[in-house]
Amino acid sequence: MYFEIGQPQRLSGVSLTCPDMQQLKKQISIAVVDDNPFLKADALRTNGFNITEVGDIRSIEQIMAFPIVICDIKGVGKAFGSDYEGAHVLAEIRKAYPDKFLISFSGSQYDVSYNESLNSADLSATKDANLDYWIKVLETGLKAVGDPKERWLRFRQTLTTKGVDSYEIFKLETAFVKNLSVNKV
Repeated sequence: MYFEIGQPQRLSGVSLTCPDMQQLKKQISIAVVDDNPFLKADALRTNGFNITEVGDIRSIEQIMAFPIVICDIKGVGKAFGSDYEGAHVLAEIRKAYPDKFLISFSGSQYDVSYNESLNSADLSATKDANLDYWIKVLETGLKAVGDPKERWLRFRQTLTTKGVDSYEIFKLETAFVKNLSVNKV
């Protein structure tokens, strides 16, 4: 039985000011998982992005501090022992950290057996994508993780997909909205 005392606030009723893009670029760290130097790193840093090249990781915990992860597919994830290489790494990151914004990139085409793992990525890019495309992709990621409402909506979708009870999601969202209202971002 559920009793409602008072009027619960709705997420749509909370007015927030999301930090501007320049602030998000400085505040939010972006990890690049690649066995080779990331060719766009310097240009993206010049454009204000907080890029850290972490190389080929040996554990998912190495990217814990990064809200956005760019991951190469070929030659990455050797320590995990999967034939799907970086696609497997992306899938493992998604399982461990469902609220991270994941970007896959590669210079190769892959057969359909990679699809399930590659679907873990929010967006994809090719190695030869131009700088403007990378800026657009990263700004999309920054908005997704830097805007509290957007981040909650992404996380709520994950909870729903995982089969979490609607009432539990409602309670979490109510607490989230209450916290947002008290601590205006």
